Amino acid sequence: MEKAEKQVELDTLISSFKGAQVVVCADYRGLTVAQITELRRELKNAGSVGRVVKNTLARIAVAKVESDGKQDELEKFLKTIVGPTLVITSSTDAIAPTKVLAKFAKGKEKFRVKGAWLDGAYVDADGVDSLSKMPGRDETFAMLLSLISEPATRLARVISEPGAQVVRSIEAYRKKLGGESAAA
Repeated sequence: MEKAEKQVELDTLISSFKGAQVVVCADYRGLTVAQITELRRELKNAGSVGRVVKNTLARIAVAKVESDGKQDELEKFLKTIVGPTLVITSSTDAIAPTKVLAKFAKGKEKFRVKGAWLDGAYVDADGVDSLSKMPGRDETFAMLLSLISEPATRLARVISEPGAQVVRSIEAYRKKLGGESAAA
């Protein structure tokens, strides 16, 4: 790679790290090109980007973006950027890429998540697995909407119930009268 190409790649990494809610590092050794392409497609569908990076450039980019972060946490994360590294970033949802990675890793014993950087802190592989089991952004919004609409639904039901009882009573009385007049 020439110096100009390296600078372009470094700038791309810095901009993607700055806008990312989560950065996950994974070891892709043993995967075929088709499998990596499939993973990238699934990540893209989840609003994330997966790219194979040069470790030195990734370390420089992380150090520039997170220069004011906790140094011990930063050192732990930088240690995950060794060997063949697939870097996954997501600027919209921190949970979505972890769900994709957990699903993809099933049955692929050579693929493994090394760690992640989330909200200025290092998350180890087990932590990333735990993140994948949490509800995502859309699921959280759905649960919140359900919680917000539940009291209004109950209130509407309570308000309409007395009128419904009156209607049912009148209908029962009408049937009773209708039944007696038909017999006479």
